[in-house]
Amino acid sequence: MHPKDCAEIYRLGIKEDGIYTIQPDLHGPALEAKCDMEAVGGGWTVIQARHDGSEDFNRTWEEYRQGFGSPLGEHWLGNAALYALTATGQHQLRIELEDWHQQKRHATYSNFRVASEMQSKIIQLTSYLEHAGNALSYSKRYNHDGRFFSTSDRDNDRYTAGNCGQYYGAGWWFDACLAANLNGHYYRGRYSGVTNGIYWGTWYILTDGRTGERYSFKRVEMKTRPKNFLGLS
Repeated sequence: MHPKDCAEIYRLGIKEDGIYTIQPDLHGPALEAKCDMEAVGGGWTVIQARHDGSEDFNRTWEEYRQGFGSPLGEHWLGNAALYALTATGQHQLRIELEDWHQQKRHATYSNFRVASEMQSKIIQLTSYLEHAGNALSYSKRYNHDGRFFSTSDRDNDRYTAGNCGQYYGAGWWFDACLAANLNGHYYRGRYSGVTNGIYWGTWYILTDGRTGERYSFKRVEMKTRPKNFLGLS
């Protein structure tokens, strides 16, 4: 058997960033995952990465469940793996964002858990920290905490007039529809039309007041680790 996650790998004394074999579900297959062993003490299992637009994130429910892309590049680890990673104990979620002006911000949530792979519902997304703003719990209508995952072929959102996954071309924990969508289309900065880019609604300068153009991010990573992670101490 393999380590459950990157935190277990770190505790074995392996402190270098890289691609490692993990097995979140001891009764399921092993998989390759990117491990961040440096940020805020390390031990992070990267669950999503965007940085060049090489991977299409407008995927089906089954593709999001299984995961797609490569941990060497852009990828989604998979909702089944997310459930297995967070099913027991408490976990943190760290989101790192970078714009096209080399500005970097991040947000950390101290309680992160995803329900069963068939639901893929975010639960216990609480205790927001840091300075990218809390776009996942933005307002009553745009609150991603406690929402079910939706894709273009599986409508679980609270938007009664349509399918958010189909409208915005991504799989995400949509509400009615979004204050955040880190799986949106990869635009190289500015774009026009519907807000379907990589979006984090509490960042600054997301819409140009003069031209109406939107702004999409250059890089984003989502990663998780146990809340009580203490490395080798």
